[in-house]
Amino acid sequence: MSDATAAVPIAVPEIETARLKLRQLTDADMGFIYEIFSRDETNRHVSDDPVRSMDEARELFEAYIRPKPYLFRLGLFLKSTGRPIGTIGLYGVDMENLRAVLGFDLLKEFWGKGYMTEASIAVLDYGFRVIGLNRIQASADADNHRSLAVIERVGFTKEGLMRQKDFYKGSFHDDVVYSFLRQDWPGMKRG
Repeated sequence: MSDATAAVPIAVPEIETARLKLRQLTDADMGFIYEIFSRDETNRHVSDDPVRSMDEARELFEAYIRPKPYLFRLGLFLKSTGRPIGTIGLYGVDMENLRAVLGFDLLKEFWGKGYMTEASIAVLDYGFRVIGLNRIQASADADNHRSLAVIERVGFTKEGLMRQKDFYKGSFHDDVVYSFLRQDWPGMKRG
């Protein structure tokens, strides 16, 4: 990433959907950050191990959740109760090439209810219409069927399989890569 790209600040949004409020996680949310990232199911299909202490949760927060010029990660909060249920955001933001990568996590008890699809659509819309990105990529371990289903349900185009891309937890893992282009985003066609 060039210095010019890294210097461009990205406004961290607050987004509301029909059922969710998406907002920046803060130090006050550290208990939730520990809760979601200490779970085995959250970390099953990634190289990271579950966090085992609040200190590790704080390190994760500083590295991957606190906003930076090249990433933001929002908490998903139920509008009905205020309960945090997941995270979603864009990372690898490259304003020189107008691209980023979508990433997300959701507490297991909220799987299968459409929350991540709803949040993904909102973040993609923000990425294309507000930030002005041209390409947003998403990928997941080939065995992460739930994440792949969300990516496909939102409308990403499958680009291919990166065979044995990563080695973690004692074995090689394939990664399925998808993209969404600004020209194909329905929100852009509405003007």
